[in-house]
Amino acid sequence: MAVAKRAQGAQSKLTMAFETDFGVTPSTGGVVMPIISSSLKASQNLNDSNVIRGTRNPAAPSRGNIDASGSITPPVDVIGFGYWLKLAFGAPTSTAGAGSAHKHVFKIGPDMPSATFEQGYKDISTYQQFSGVRMNKMALNFGGDSELTATIDVMGCKETMAAVPFDTAPTQIAFTPFENLEATIKEGGVTVANVLSLSLNIDFGLDGDSYAIGNKGFRTYIDTGIVGVSGTLKAFFQNMDLLNKAVNGTESSLELTLTKGDNSLVIKLPELIYERNSPGIDGPKGVNIEMPFKAYYGDDAEASAVLFELTNTQAAY
Repeated sequence: MAVAKRAQGAQSKLTMAFETDFGVTPSTGGVVMPIISSSLKASQNLNDSNVIRGTRNPAAPSRGNIDASGSITPPVDVIGFGYWLKLAFGAPTSTAGAGSAHKHVFKIGPDMPSATFEQGYKDISTYQQFSGVRMNKMALNFGGDSELTATIDVMGCKETMAAVPFDTAPTQIAFTPFENLEATIKEGGVTVANVLSLSLNIDFGLDGDSYAIGNKGFRTYIDTGIVGVSGTLKAFFQNMDLLNKAVNGTESSLELTLTKGDNSLVIKLPELIYERNSPGIDGPKGVNIEMPFKAYYGDDAEASAVLFELTNTQAAY
C-alpha cells in the first residue's frame, strides 16, 4: 500500500497581506515572510456536558469558542522585519536618503493595522488562512552569538482552509539578516561597552474577548489598548551609576543600533525608569547587574514610548 505524502516544514511558507477592511482577505499584496517557525493555529475546546439522563455514560460535549492565535519567530532582517514593524505600529513615515537609502520611522499611533496570514503547505495543496490578525506582543533579545530573531505573538479572528492560495503571485523578498555582533548601545545618551544583553518586550494590549452571537464561534473584532513597553538591561557591575538611577527614580534612555553595510535598525526608548534590583554574589566570577525597566511617553519630542528607525533600499511599506 502506498504511503500518503505528508506536509514538510521546509516546503511550507508563511504569506502575509495587509487588509484594507478588517477581517477581509485581499486577493493581492501578499509577501512571503522569512520565518524560523510559526505556531499560528485555531483551537476550540470541547465542554463537558452536565446533563443527567439516567445513565452513567456522558452526554455529547458542546463546542466552545474558537481561538485563532499563536507565536511566530522571524529573523530580524533588513527588509522583512519592516513588515512586522508595520503590523505592530502601522505604516511608517518614510523619507529618501542618499543614493538608494530610505529611512522608515515606526511609532506608536492611535490604531494598528490588521492582516491576513496564510500558512501554505504546497506539497499537499493545503492553505491555512487566518483573517483579521493583529500583533499582540513582540519580544526582542540582543546579545550573545546566536541568530538574531524576534518572537511575535498574534491574535486573529477567522480560520479558513483552502485548496489554493489567496494570492497566486506573492512578493518574494531578499533575505539579509542583522547580527548581534554589529550592535552598539547608548545608555542615557552615552555609548557604553559594558552591556551584556538587552531584552525588550512590547505588549500591544489587545482585547480578544469579542465573540459576538452569530459568528460561529470566531472573534468578530480585536480592539487595541494601551501599549506596554518593558525590558531588562544586563551589564557588568563596575560602579553605582545604573543602580543610582534606579534608587533615585532618575529618568534615562536607551538606544540600540544594528548595522549591515548601508542598512541599519535603530531602536529608541527615549524615556524610561529602571526598577531597583541590587546585584548579589553568585560565585567567584565577575558580578553582573540586571536592571528591569519600563519605558513610557511623558514629554519627549518623539511622542512615543518606543520607536524603530529602519534604513534600507525599500522605498515604502
